[in-house]
Order: sequence, then structure tokens, then C-alpha cells
Amino acid sequence: MKRLFYLLFLTSTGLQAQDLSAPANLRLTGTRSWIRADWEDKTSNETGYHLYWSDNNHKPATPNATLPANSTRFYIQQVKGNTRYHVWVEAFDARQHSKTLTGTVLTNTRWSLDSAEARRLDIASSPAVPEGMALFWHDEFNDSLLDRNKWHTTYYSNIDFLKKDNLEAMRNGTLPEAAYTLNGRTINIFTNDSLPVKVYYPSSGRKISSIQTYDWRTNENLLDNSRGGYFEVRVKRSFTGKPQGLNTAFWFDSPGPDLKYYLQEGTTLDGVSGVRPKGQVFEIDVFENIDAQFVLHGHVDEKGQFVHNLNTHIAKGFEHKDQWVTHGILWTPNSIKHYINGQLIKAYTDKHQIYSPNHAMNVFLGSYGGGGSVSMEVDYIRGYQWPLEGNNELPNPGFDANTNLLPWEGNGTLATGRNGSHGLLLKPGQEMEQYVYLNNDANYQLTYWQQGDSPLHAAVANMKLVTGELQQAAAQTQSGKNNFTRQQLYFQTGKEYGRNMKTVRIYFKNTGQQDIILDDVTISKSGK
Repeated sequence: MKRLFYLLFLTSTGLQAQDLSAPANLRLTGTRSWIRADWEDKTSNETGYHLYWSDNNHKPATPNATLPANSTRFYIQQVKGNTRYHVWVEAFDARQHSKTLTGTVLTNTRWSLDSAEARRLDIASSPAVPEGMALFWHDEFNDSLLDRNKWHTTYYSNIDFLKKDNLEAMRNGTLPEAAYTLNGRTINIFTNDSLPVKVYYPSSGRKISSIQTYDWRTNENLLDNSRGGYFEVRVKRSFTGKPQGLNTAFWFDSPGPDLKYYLQEGTTLDGVSGVRPKGQVFEIDVFENIDAQFVLHGHVDEKGQFVHNLNTHIAKGFEHKDQWVTHGILWTPNSIKHYINGQLIKAYTDKHQIYSPNHAMNVFLGSYGGGGSVSMEVDYIRGYQWPLEGNNELPNPGFDANTNLLPWEGNGTLATGRNGSHGLLLKPGQEMEQYVYLNNDANYQLTYWQQGDSPLHAAVANMKLVTGELQQAAAQTQSGKNNFTRQQLYFQTGKEYGRNMKTVRIYFKNTGQQDIILDDVTISKSGK
């Protein structure tokens, strides 16, 4: 009798029939090719986990996947893009299942920034990132699968389209697939005797493994970087043997689906007319070759044949083979700057020879070689831009982004502005300007607040690409008051090809005898 009472007591108190704890905090991330399911392992002594998923909100009768104990992540593959999936996760042992953890996710085909992920980067970017810029695009390569919302995996470029060696394969979708591995922390992009299986250039035996943000066959661009910015990678590059055509590269190339950005204005080849002004880049190699040569490509003759680079340099004093090195490029509307390990190597800032492109550029990470092996291990790639708020298209409008007033240029200084925030102090004769990318052939209004009984000259000019020649779009000179007063100036941007950006200069000068405080400068689309 006592033994029966004891067994009943154990059962009633749950010591013998305790329920399994359910997993917690299911987080689902959807891409065009996979769904990542993450959860917290809140269960003890479970045998494993069952996962179910469907695109119709009906839980399958049997699990789609069975995972071992203590699992916290699973990739659901071969999904349909732009589709809402339902996911169920439950722990189990030999006797029972836990309560089910459920969630839904959309398999987006366009990547968007995860602000939580952006705040917890494993390794900090280099000091070369301009103060005030914000992360707008990146890949930490921390997944077990490549994010196909960011990358295409078949190499193609302007030069190959010109030579037509692989034109048919590109159009047929039979280009070699890049060889790479992911370990949850980095990606290793490589070539060797086995992979890729198909040689890219049979005459030399050269293979290419490359991932890039633009696809020539589909004309799909996965990264809109048409406003430039700061781009940085951390890489370790290696090779064995004596590979033919040895190269490892992080570079930018003009998009297709033809040669219009490769060809210069005035040149027509195979029915395609060039749109690139002479002296503007069609390609930027942030590094290539093992010596990490930096190259600005652009000299193309009237027959469409590549002649030479526009400029180039090699940084001395760096060891690149088998070493982790950080490479960066700052691309602004009127300059290009090159950095290694956060150190400024060279700045191309001549405002009468502006190399900067005014359209989106295809970003490549690749290894190249025939025979032996070539590899490039990438820790991260990150892109930063000046954040824009609301309808304002002007960076650092309130002079609060940093103490250097970037990206403004001139001899003004920080002061107290409206509402106790920062403003810009312009003493008599001082001036300030900023070059900015805007939509071409569009109506805008410039709005600003000024304080001080002194005339302030404001001007907007459209900049001619490469030469930097300025063509005035609007100007006015207004005197302010002791309190801040609002001023407006309407202007129209000049025309460029298609949806390419127009470079515009915003300019202020104190033409009077008293100090002026300038604040809250905005540029927004206008209905006029």
C-alpha cells in the first residue's frame, strides 16, 4: 500500500512524467533559395528536433527534417521565391513531443539590411570608414550557404563581352560555376585542378571562381551603389604551384547587358553606342594580382579596343600572401580614395579629372588561375553610405554627422545652430560646398536656414563629368536676420544617360561683413 501511494505521488508531482520544454525564440530568415531557422535550445535530455514546413499553412503529417539533440539552426533549401512559408519546430524524446514553436517567413528575392545584425559585427571595420557614414550593404559570410540575394556565381565582364570568348555560354546559362566553401565565418573562393570543373579560357587553362552582384544574362543587379560610398573587404589570399594567369581581385565593373558603359561617347561597335565620357572609369580594381595593384581602367580607342588604364599604383610595405589584409575604396561624386588596413594609400581628388562613375557598378570577389591552386578567403565585405533622412537627398544636412563637416568642403567651422544642435559658421568671405549625386533631369528645391544680418550667396551648379566644369542651375543672395530664417531655391538637374546620376555642387559663401550661421540644408524633389 505504501509503495502504491509513493508511485502515485511521483506521477502527480511530475517527477516521472515531466513534459519536454519547448524550444524558444524562433527566428526565420528567407532568401530566394533558402530559409534559415534559428531557435534557442531550452530543452534538456531531448533526443532531437523535428522540423516541418509548408507554403500552405498545413503542417505535414511527418517531419520534413529530423535533427540531433541540442540543434539550434537549420537551412530549408529548394524554396520558391516571394512565397510565404510556415515553419514548425518541436523537441522530442522516446516518449513524447514538446509544444510546437511556429513561425512564418517570406522568401524575399531582394536583400535588406538587418539592423540587429549590423549592430553586432564580429570584427570592426577599419578606421578608414568616414565618420558619420552608415552600413547599407554587407556580407559577413556567417551562413553555411551563400546568400543568393546578394551574389551571382557565374563570372562575366565587359572584357569578355568584347572578346566574345564565352559569349555563347553566357547567353545559354552554361558558364562555369564558382568554386567556394563556407565555414560559418568566412567564404573561401578558389580554383584548383578539380574545380571549377570547366575551364574558362581553354587556350591557357585558366579557371575563374568569382561571385558578383550583377548578372549579364538576366540583367539583374542585386546592389544599387549608384551613389557611391565606402567599400571594404578583409581577405587572405594564397596560391600553390605556378598557376597560369594568377590573380585574386576585389573590383568594380560597369554593368551590361552590352558594352555601352565600356565604349566611350562617339564610338559605336556592333550597333551599340558608347555612353561613357572619355576619362571616366569603366572598371576599378581595388586590388588585383598578389601585389594588390590598384587600377583605374578607362582608355578605350575609337574602335572599342582597350588601350590602357587611366591611373594605377602599388602600395609598398605590405605582405599579402597568406596574410589577413583589409582593403577599402571611398568613391564619392568627385573623388576616389584607396586604403589598406585603414591607411590612406592614394587619393584621386583632381576636380578637373574626376574618374568617378555616376551609375551602379558590379562588385566582384574572385580567384583566377590555371594549374596549382589559387584561393581568396573573405571574412567580410561592407558598404557604407551617408544616411539620408526622409525626402532629403543631401548628406549631413545639419552638420551633426562628424566634427570634420564631411562630406562638406570649405573653410567654415562648427557652431551652435537651430534648436541647440550643430550649425555651420561662415565668417565674412568664407565658403562651403558639397558635391552630391541626384537624379538627372529632375526638379529639386534647396532649403536652408540662415541667421545673421549679412548676405549669403547660395548657388547650385550641374557638374560636367570628368572635367568638373560647372554650369549654374540656380543662385540667389539673401540677407538674414537675428533669428533663423528659411530660404528656398529651386533648380533642375542636368541630363545624363538613362537613370544615371547627375553630379551637382551645392555652394554657400558669406559675401557680407557679419558672421552667418547656416543650418538644416535640405534637397528634396519639387513639383515645380
